[in-house]
Order: sequence, then C-alpha cells, then structure tokens
Amino acid sequence: MHLALYLSFFANLILALVSWAILPERVAIHFGAGGVPDDWGSSLAMTGLSVGLSLLLFGLLTRSADLVRRVPARWINLPNRAYWLAPERREATAVRLHERLQAFGTALFGLLFVAGLLTLEANLSDPVRLDEPLFLVALGSFLIYTLYWTWSLTRAFRVPSV
Repeated sequence: MHLALYLSFFANLILALVSWAILPERVAIHFGAGGVPDDWGSSLAMTGLSVGLSLLLFGLLTRSADLVRRVPARWINLPNRAYWLAPERREATAVRLHERLQAFGTALFGLLFVAGLLTLEANLSDPVRLDEPLFLVALGSFLIYTLYWTWSLTRAFRVPSV
C-alpha cells in the first residue's frame, strides 16, 4: 500500500502541473447542479490549492504513525482507545493504524485524481461543463469505500477475547 499511496500522490501533483500548463488563465474552479460552473478563478490558484492540499494530506498520511506515538491518547478517536493506546500496545497500534490510513489515502488521492481529470476536461470543453454523472459515480464509489474502510477499522480494533 505504501507504493500505491506514493504513486497516487505523485499522479495528482503531475496532473495539477500539467493542468496549469495547458489551461487558460481563468478557469472554472467549482461546479453546481448539472455540472455548470458556478465559480471561476485563476489556473495558478487552482494549481496552488491542488498541490497544497495534496502535500498536506500526504504529510498527514505518511506521518500518521508518528502522530499516534506522540499525540495524547484523549485526542485520538479509536475504538477501545484505552486498550489499544496502552503503553505496551501503542507502537503496534501506530503501525497498524498507519497501514490502514495509507489504504484510505490511496483511495482519497484516487478520488482527487478523477476530480482533477474531470475538471481539466471540463475547462477544455466549450461550453465549460463538468461530467457530473461520472463525478457522482467516483464520489459514490469513494463513499462506499469509506463506509467499508470505517467498518473494517472498527473490526480491526476490537478488543481480542482472552
């Protein structure tokens, strides 16, 4: 999962830079119902937001184990927190949670990549219009994955029976 996270992160960075290079100065940055643009901005601002968000998310996802090791337990929302964050299990919990967050991050970067591609395609079309059905399929798929991921995380962090 480590490699998939890195590849999906770099794919988003490359897409943002390619978009900046080929898009006009003024682009649609938000779309409403029917895929119609409802907000416009500079391509540089859109690129900066995309790169900045990707860097922030990537930093949090790749440093998640360090955060679990250092952050007070009361700030960590985890099923059976007292058990899993006990000193004798905290390191194993950090590694376990980090692996799961890498999987979630890969899916998140996948959604951002699809949204970036659809935004690029929309801004290159005339008239400018987002392929809303395709975006909704990507978003729905991500939300279904998020539900599954949350369910599996809850199961993974049950207290083992003795």
